[in-house]
Amino acid sequence: MALLKFLGRGAGFADEHTSAYFTTEVKEMVIIDCPVSTFQKMKHIDLTDYEKFYILVTHTHGDHVGGLGLFVQYAFFVLKKPVTIVAPSKAVADDISTILTIEGNEPSWYELVTVADVTDKAWFGNCILTKHSPQLEGKCFGYNLIVDDTNVVYTGDTSTLEPFMPYLTDDSALYVDTSVYYGMIHLKLEDALENFLALNQKGIKVYLMHLDDALVAEKIVADYPDIEVVETI
Repeated sequence: MALLKFLGRGAGFADEHTSAYFTTEVKEMVIIDCPVSTFQKMKHIDLTDYEKFYILVTHTHGDHVGGLGLFVQYAFFVLKKPVTIVAPSKAVADDISTILTIEGNEPSWYELVTVADVTDKAWFGNCILTKHSPQLEGKCFGYNLIVDDTNVVYTGDTSTLEPFMPYLTDDSALYVDTSVYYGMIHLKLEDALENFLALNQKGIKVYLMHLDDALVAEKIVADYPDIEVVETI
């Protein structure tokens, strides 16, 4: 059973972009990335029971942060709940601040921090620098999280598994950027499948996300029960 609930699983030009969330025992909702499609879905979820929202940002491509300013405004004016945006580095935090300012958000409407400010959270493990788009070199990250007492590795957009391997202990859950047709700045399923199967042998559950063709991906992994395409709500 998947530990993260997905609001979208698609690649950059999909109708619903990849974003997930989980909740904590202290009425927090932790959202990973916030494209416009995530904001649209969030409006139809009952959020009244949550006292605080955290948004973890992997990188600043539009299909990952395009709805961030809208969610900040929605939380401030409609939900009247605090939002903390967690950037993986100071450089990414500066870029996020610029984006939010351009979109007309007041700094008083949200809190913008880096991962150094959430290390005391029981759900936070590590921030992991990875390779993705050369235009955002040094600014693309994944996360190591603890969800329901399970070690979770969430790659964000990545072209390599290497930076995440030290965080994949036995019985972990790996949520991994996977492309069916296009590699280079994403992991191509055909090329990565052997590595995914090897991880399975260690008891690691693999979930495929950020897909350019979910139906084809499901067919490719149909014979491997420990590799699944994530389901969306």
